[in-house]
Amino acid sequence: MSRTIIYGTPGSTYTWSAQIALVEKKIPHELVEVAFGAHLQPPHRERHPFAKVPVLDHDGFVLYETQAILRYLDQLVPSPPLQPSDPRDAARMNQAIGILDAYFWRAAGPGVVGQRLFAVMRGLAPDEAVVQAAVPVVRTALSELDRFLGDRQFLAGDRLTMADIMVLPIVRYLLLTPEASLFDPHPRLRAWCERMSSRDSVRETEPQLMRNG
Repeated sequence: MSRTIIYGTPGSTYTWSAQIALVEKKIPHELVEVAFGAHLQPPHRERHPFAKVPVLDHDGFVLYETQAILRYLDQLVPSPPLQPSDPRDAARMNQAIGILDAYFWRAAGPGVVGQRLFAVMRGLAPDEAVVQAAVPVVRTALSELDRFLGDRQFLAGDRLTMADIMVLPIVRYLLLTPEASLFDPHPRLRAWCERMSSRDSVRETEPQLMRNG
């Protein structure tokens, strides 16, 4: 029997995305927790030379980078597909993921969520200058994602794709912060988040912070 392991830090948005994909694909897996700080040390540094999470180990085949993991899983278990067959929907999926990785996560993660939630959990005051510097990028990203969504059910067409799985976690975290007000002009995006959050794959893999929230 094959063995699938995800090495990830509890609360990591990208670890959560990998777990959502595994559940959608009905691939049993084990989450091996990498404590915050341990990702910088052996043995994790040997799995991921850039000291990030998650890392997938599928029967000894070790893979890092969340996009690569999700694309691998989609080829490994083709149904249900997580990548559109329509060229325009596929391009929109890749565009949404590109926005997440290049702009949205960097602003929303360290800039807003890191300050509003994780700094406070460590007993630190949020750095308002960092938050305010991040807000314009977050606002632009939300506007674009809302535009991609339009009147459809998902970000890149009429069925779940990698874009939805990768974007959802940081959106969920943002909605726990005062900057949730940035979603006010985008009720369709809020409704998308609610639909996504009701999926079994999301509920089964929610980080503890979400359950506490």
